[in-house]
Amino acid sequence: MIQFSKNWLKKLLLKERSVSKLAASVCLGTFIALSPTIPVQTPLAIVLCWAFGLNIAVAVPVLYIVNNPLTLIPIYAVGYALGVWFFTWVVRIDVASYNPWWVAQCNAYISEYIDMEKYLGSEFCFWCLIVGGFLFATLVTIPLYPLMKRLLTPLAAQLDKLKADQ
Repeated sequence: MIQFSKNWLKKLLLKERSVSKLAASVCLGTFIALSPTIPVQTPLAIVLCWAFGLNIAVAVPVLYIVNNPLTLIPIYAVGYALGVWFFTWVVRIDVASYNPWWVAQCNAYISEYIDMEKYLGSEFCFWCLIVGGFLFATLVTIPLYPLMKRLLTPLAAQLDKLKADQ
């Protein structure tokens, strides 16, 4: 498996010559994986990669590596908590009253069986999930770009040297 990953990465880096595009592709895949767009993540990644001229073969695997069944709940929990913090302490608006009607219906149905006050502190807030998720994705992705560029630059230089030797 490790050898397969190394060969795949080598082929990818030999194909894509721009370290900036590779880093941006990784960041786009990570951003989409961390944002609350679960039903449309793959088509969104493909369309945005095509629109910005990024590498789809990098962004989509990164998307599935970052957002998989093991990380799905922690990602959304952190995003939701960040949204609650943002609306409670920064903006100071109670956005739960602005929930769409279907979220209010779901809250009413679930509250018959589960005490949401005990687990969430209040009823579920759709806008806390959406805004907090995008805020979390932005806060992670912005510092990720220079880090990925720094990590990929020496690797690309080594592959250039290997290609020149052949």
